[in-house]
Amino acid sequence: MARLVVKPPDGPEWEHELGAMTTIGRHPGQSIQVLDRVVSKQHALVTVQGGKFFLTDCDSRNGTFVNNTQLRGKIPLTDGDHIVLGSTELVFYDDRRPTRAPMVTIRAENEAVGTQTSIQTVLEADLSDGAFLPVKDVPSDEALRADYEKLRIAFELNQSIGAELDIDAMLTVILEKAFAVSRADRGSILLVNDEGVLEQRCYRNAKGIEEPIELSQTIISEVCEKHHAVLSSDAQLDDRFGGAQSIIMSGMRSTMCVPLLHKDELLGLIHLDTRRIGNFNQKDLEVLTVFAKQAAMRIAHLRLAKRSESEALVRANLSRLLSPNLVEQVVKGDLALERGGQMRNASVMFIDIRGFTAMSERLEPTDLVALLNEYFEIMVEIVFRHEGTLDKFIGDEIMAVWGAPVGQDDHMLRAARAALEMQASLVRLNEFRKSRGESPIKAGCGINCGEMVAGYMGSTRTLSYTVIGDVVNTAARLCSHAKGGQILVSAAARTHLDASFVLEALPPAQLKGKSKLVEIFQLNGAKEPERTAEG
Repeated sequence: MARLVVKPPDGPEWEHELGAMTTIGRHPGQSIQVLDRVVSKQHALVTVQGGKFFLTDCDSRNGTFVNNTQLRGKIPLTDGDHIVLGSTELVFYDDRRPTRAPMVTIRAENEAVGTQTSIQTVLEADLSDGAFLPVKDVPSDEALRADYEKLRIAFELNQSIGAELDIDAMLTVILEKAFAVSRADRGSILLVNDEGVLEQRCYRNAKGIEEPIELSQTIISEVCEKHHAVLSSDAQLDDRFGGAQSIIMSGMRSTMCVPLLHKDELLGLIHLDTRRIGNFNQKDLEVLTVFAKQAAMRIAHLRLAKRSESEALVRANLSRLLSPNLVEQVVKGDLALERGGQMRNASVMFIDIRGFTAMSERLEPTDLVALLNEYFEIMVEIVFRHEGTLDKFIGDEIMAVWGAPVGQDDHMLRAARAALEMQASLVRLNEFRKSRGESPIKAGCGINCGEMVAGYMGSTRTLSYTVIGDVVNTAARLCSHAKGGQILVSAAARTHLDASFVLEALPPAQLKGKSKLVEIFQLNGAKEPERTAEG
């Protein structure tokens, strides 16, 4: 795969797997968001053309630098290129090495009927908890020495790979150590990919010659299906493999193959072979199973760490749009965010500050920013509390949606309750502002519901999730028509509100862009639920 490793100046590095198009910038809608004030909202773009990755600077304000040279136009990326945006560094890695894929293949066998017998001499790899007996319970000096040897190997391997954060680099070290103790001619490590298929991840030849190698499907099946470690002193003559074609063609005389298991999950396998007859023995296989156990444990830990980093990044991006509860459900896979435009029945709300233009002329820029941050903090928290989605900020205006991207049967009820809580919170905020000698904040709100198009929209340089359509436009017009402290809803929205809400019919109004008068209702409050005598 091809990837960008992102190295922020004041945080942990993380990586992003590159697809057909990857956008980079400060905006949350970018594929890779770089939180740096000198980075443009739409800073750079990585695309694929003819199997190669190209980097383009999107007319950024402060430029994009590749290997200490400012980027002009579009250039192809090569493995190891260093990209700098502001104070953030990105490193391009292309692991799609043309020599890697064809080096190791698995060949199906064409075995003669009756020549293959069941495997009888195998080692059931002890890759469970690796417990060792107390000294007093060890049956013999030989068993004690065997345990010591396993501990020594495990210790040396841990010393070598303990600090390694890259799986492929770690696999290379493991294979080198395996060669040191087994005198193998060739070795490879295969891991199970996301599609559940074994793929080559590491290959080594004792002579440094990159010769292709065909692994026996017979051996691979025994290891993967039964979780056995297989040892053959002479694979060509071994009746267990019945003269399997790939064994004969590759000239193998001795083979070891062990599974990489972590908590009964098959992560892959280690395969070693040599053309020297009788080169491997039972001791070699036991040592290799120790390697496999340590490798599987480390691979599982690294994958967990990568998954945790990825989930943290997803949470960070989603938390700007969704409530914490919905974010967790999306990360866990309980809810899916569908990409692409689709019709959704949802509710949309606009709320903005009245007299903001005059306020901005009167206040110092720093005071204006502090006011907006205080206001937005309260409003957004209320949106999330009612499990809404923050669509965007438009100046001092907030646009929020219920029912998209996550469906909600009661989306209009949630939007109405959120609007009422927002106005009530503003009353409390204004009391506090008054105590500080500051002018009050008044906001008008408009809500509408119905069918709208929802999805990721924008240009090839930036995409963001939003909703569009006449329902959305009407909600925006209702917001513009509302006075400070008012919540206006449409007739369509009115039909979705039950008797617990206090509504007042207002004279139909001519809203901008509408050819006919629009029915308007003012949402004044919600009735407290009646209590029974028992309550």
